[in-house]
Amino acid sequence: MIAGFISGLQASGLFQKSGRLTPQQILHRVRHEFQKETPIQDSWINTRPEPFQKFALKTFVYHGGVSRLEDQQLIQYDFLADANTGSILELKRNNFNAQLNN
Repeated sequence: MIAGFISGLQASGLFQKSGRLTPQQILHRVRHEFQKETPIQDSWINTRPEPFQKFALKTFVYHGGVSRLEDQQLIQYDFLADANTGSILELKRNNFNAQLNN
């Protein structure tokens, strides 16, 4: 799932004239991919890029997140997206054990 998600973001074609995606475009694409499985409860993205390094890779990233219900629990996904390409460099699932009552 995550490999296809990342590939889809790379091939999305939502680039600005400068070749860089806006934070809003990246968040829209991430939301779109997550909504294929289940509705989104909330989402956010920082609009100021942050420096990022993993081994020899140095770039700038946008930090964002998406939350949705999975089995009646609120699950938060945090992501780091390359500020130039929109590629997802990290995706982390956080379960806050917030059981929701109907």
